[in-house]
Amino acid sequence: MSRKYTDRDHALILGGVFQSARLTFELARYGRTLDEALNASIASLFQTHPDSVEAVFGTPKNLTLGLHHFIVQLESPADRNPELTQYSIRLLQLGRKLFLDKNKAAALGADLKAFESRIDAFDFEKHTQYSQLARIYQDHISGMSPKIMVQGEPLHLENPDIAARIRSALLAGVRAAHLWYQCGGKRWHLLTRQRRLLAAAHELLEEET
Repeated sequence: MSRKYTDRDHALILGGVFQSARLTFELARYGRTLDEALNASIASLFQTHPDSVEAVFGTPKNLTLGLHHFIVQLESPADRNPELTQYSIRLLQLGRKLFLDKNKAAALGADLKAFESRIDAFDFEKHTQYSQLARIYQDHISGMSPKIMVQGEPLHLENPDIAARIRSALLAGVRAAHLWYQCGGKRWHLLTRQRRLLAAAHELLEEET
């Protein structure tokens, strides 16, 4: 995937980052989230040779949750969620670290590809997929800094299945953040191109209504 990337591409990617952040927040605070959004984010992990940014995430509808919260976080200071902001910033920082460390990125990609082969062969149940992805997150991302300190209810954070879903969501967020840098994104674009990115995010949401 090598071409000139548009504001639409970058808005989609940020939707992926913010969706993972929101999924993490909801799972940690409430112990539940939208399964279709979580499944869409996880599916993006296995799009290793896409021909476009949209091919990574599928239709914009798959990122409705993330695009909505991207818009709210940037447009509505009164409604801004500080935890969501913190998770998103950390994901972008980790995505950059991964982008700069080609060996680590390659090792992560190899483990995801191997896991995808096992999914096809053994038809794992969802909870097993989450636990396997959580292990991949721990092997490749947990040791990186800055660490993502997830806040939430101890009842949910100590639940192995919910903890695995959180790590799976974060893994998808790091993948989206890595893609941001692969496609020429910079952290300061959130300031210098904010109006353009928000306009593109609104247009993407309107396509699904």
